[in-house]
This record gives sequence, C-alpha cells and structure tokens, in this order.
Amino acid sequence: MRGSYRRTSRSLLLIGAALIVTAAATSAPESAIRWDAKNAYLKCNGAIDGSITWPAEPEAACVAMLMCANERALSAERQQRLIEQIRRVPGCGEP
Repeated sequence: MRGSYRRTSRSLLLIGAALIVTAAATSAPESAIRWDAKNAYLKCNGAIDGSITWPAEPEAACVAMLMCANERALSAERQQRLIEQIRRVPGCGEP
C-alpha cells in the first residue's frame, strides 16, 4: 500500500510541476504587457503595425520606440515604419 501511495504522490507532483512549467512558458498577451516591463520588446511588432498603442506621452513613446529599434530584430519594412513613427514624435532623435 505504501508503494502505491508513493507512486500516486510522485505522479501528482510531476503533473503539478508540468502544469507550473506550462503556465510559466505561456506568454501573456502583448496588450497585457506594460511598456516599462522587461519583456516590453514583445509589444514592438504590434505597436509598429498599429494593433497596440504606443504610450500616450511623447517622451514615453520615444523611449518605447527607441527600445524597439535597439532590442527587437525587425524586418526591413517594420524598421522603416518604426523610423517614420519615431520621426513624428517631437524631440525624439534618430534610432
């Protein structure tokens, strides 16, 4: 009986661990990520394409855009769109 209990307990622990790992590996939706978070770069493609908004304040938008220019590997098309967006923000220099 003890062996059966140990196997069941071990199985439950392994299942629990697998669920925790799966939950941790599942990323949050881009829209749920804050621009000041460490994984904010995940928002870049959506922001460049217009499905996610840049921060409302120009200075914060500039910081986010420059982060995207430096932290995210972008296609040539997205890079060009991002540069155009950066140039529309007052006082936000070149990437």
